[in-house]
Amino acid sequence: MDVDSPILEHWGVVTSVVGGSVAVLLYFVKNWRAVEELKVTCQKQEQQQSALALKVDDYHVSAVAREAKLREEIKLQAEQVRVESLQQRAELRKEMTDLVLKLTERLGNIDKTMALVEERTKVLTEASKEQDARNKWADRILARLDEK
Repeated sequence: MDVDSPILEHWGVVTSVVGGSVAVLLYFVKNWRAVEELKVTCQKQEQQQSALALKVDDYHVSAVAREAKLREEIKLQAEQVRVESLQQRAELRKEMTDLVLKLTERLGNIDKTMALVEERTKVLTEASKEQDARNKWADRILARLDEK
């Protein structure tokens, strides 16, 4: 066979170049598909990251709101406890004032009773002295009568 065509003459080189070109083309197509898959994966991960960031933001906002609500509730409870303690303190003061007034009244009555007891004791002491004096006088009279 006579080789007239330059392509046929260099058939080995042509097949090597075509085979190499096909191999390079397949390599680039394969890598292009891998790059496209990576792009899609990156986009999905970015979407998931955005969704997670939104969830984290929502959770953070929710946590801050709950914290503020709890602080307000604690503040209200503390205020309520303070008001209740002030009311109890006022009631105790009133009760103590009433008790002091009653005690003062009773002490006044005791003072009056003591003054009355003291006065009666003086009267009884004087009456007893007078009675002793009368008894002595009567004893002297009886002693004189007995002597006679």
